[in-house]
Amino acid sequence: MFRRRRSTPRDSRRPDLSTLPPALQLPVVNAARARDQFTALVASMPDGPLKERVLAMTGRVDAGVDAVWRTATNAAALERQVAMLDAERATSDLKKVRRDGAPPDVVEAMTQRFATMQRMLNAVEEMYERLPAIEARLEAAVARTAELALTAPSALAEIGALEDAMDSVRIELDALGDAVTELG
Repeated sequence: MFRRRRSTPRDSRRPDLSTLPPALQLPVVNAARARDQFTALVASMPDGPLKERVLAMTGRVDAGVDAVWRTATNAAALERQVAMLDAERATSDLKKVRRDGAPPDVVEAMTQRFATMQRMLNAVEEMYERLPAIEARLEAAVARTAELALTAPSALAEIGALEDAMDSVRIELDALGDAVTELG
């Protein structure tokens, strides 16, 4: 049987963290750890309807981890672009043309360049702020799944709420990643 290859680099279970700045590595590591914990949880459960429901959530957990990876990768790429474009120089160039009384079209072009750099810097900052919180929600959903599986085996109804929580995390990560991709 042939399986569809994932779009994440190398083995999506173990992404190459060396391509990420240290601050973006931690959410990826934590998300991968949450996936490992989820896999161990499923393996430890007795066969039955609860295990089947929890096992069916594996794709959601994988999608959440992959979304964390994609988001971190997009943020790192945008950060490299910002560094390459030299935001500090864009700021100093704008100040200089204003101070020197450059023609309006030059000032306008420099203003547009400066505004673009600011949007990119803001997007990078937003990624650094939001990614850890969103990733933590994925970990919380995995922990809640473990709690239900181990302490309330008859709690099939609550599994639906966890599925929704995991879907919400993935959707939010995808939206955050898409926003960065649009800028990059």
